[in-house]
Amino acid sequence: MNELFDYAPNIHPMIVHFPIAILILAMGLNFISFFLPEKWWDEKKTTFMYVLGSIAAIITYFTGRSAADSVFLPTEAQSILTDHADWALWTVLFFSVYTIIRIALHWYKLMDKKAIQITAFIIGLSGILFLFQTGEYGATMVYGYGVGTGQLLEEVEVPSITETENSDIQSTFKAKENGDWDWLMSFSSLNDLNEQFHWVEGAVKTLNPSIIKTDNETYLGFNPIDQTENLFVTHSTYKNVQVDLYLDLSAFEGNIQIIHHLQDSQNYDFVSLTSNGEMSQGRLENGAENVFDKNPYQNTGLKFVRIVSDGTHFRGYVNKEMIVHGHGDAPGSGAVGLRIEGKGNILISKIELSQLK
Repeated sequence: MNELFDYAPNIHPMIVHFPIAILILAMGLNFISFFLPEKWWDEKKTTFMYVLGSIAAIITYFTGRSAADSVFLPTEAQSILTDHADWALWTVLFFSVYTIIRIALHWYKLMDKKAIQITAFIIGLSGILFLFQTGEYGATMVYGYGVGTGQLLEEVEVPSITETENSDIQSTFKAKENGDWDWLMSFSSLNDLNEQFHWVEGAVKTLNPSIIKTDNETYLGFNPIDQTENLFVTHSTYKNVQVDLYLDLSAFEGNIQIIHHLQDSQNYDFVSLTSNGEMSQGRLENGAENVFDKNPYQNTGLKFVRIVSDGTHFRGYVNKEMIVHGHGDAPGSGAVGLRIEGKGNILISKIELSQLK
């Protein structure tokens, strides 16, 4: 269902207008019915329209969740996707509850009263806000950042970059004015590691870091001396984040966690990659681990890994394919970093952090 047609990568955009049309038509007919004879149109027919619209909204919502798992969006669209998903959920809940209440009013013979009819109509009208907000974010995501014109991508202003000078060799750890940063590995990266991060568990020497130069790439390599747990994070804290990494775990045995929203060693969120090909997403809270989602991934060679934490939405990608998609309470601001436990070589060529709106 990922490639239905060239112009429609999934079924969601093909059916999304049905619940909008049905629900708006229900509201319109509901209003007109106040001026028509009951034999032409009555409240039962209106309620039936709301039933159809609510069913269509529920189906569309779940196709939207499936669609979100099948597309890879640019950084600027991540928060739009989150807002669209949240408003879609509230829309489904509103019209589902509203429709059930209307059915109950019919059951108890209360919908025959004109005052109840008018009150129900006014309450139903507030659903337009939910439909509008859901549609607005959906249209922005599609036509601004997705399969549409891409105009908003062209309008994004790139913050100016200032280089962190950590040694005689020019550093490639680049901090932007808005607090974002990217780190392309170079011969200065060992110094960057000490300057830009601090250790919560373990110590830098136990990871035995080194710079590895090949014909095509320069890597920051970790070759743990033993299986001591190592956890290092940024000095700064962040709220909603996207972290992109290019790393190779093919010669490593163990587990590497991309840590975000760290409060202390017992409280943080994570995306975990194991050397045997399992990706999991969850939260450590007071030392107790709660896994939101878990799925296999292909652990071969250098791979692109992206993790997104935006409000109550958490997503993890490998080579632009969504692997895990979990939900939980929105975390407080916290640090970002890596937790490494295992043996063998880990190679990292680049890490980039972007703050989401």
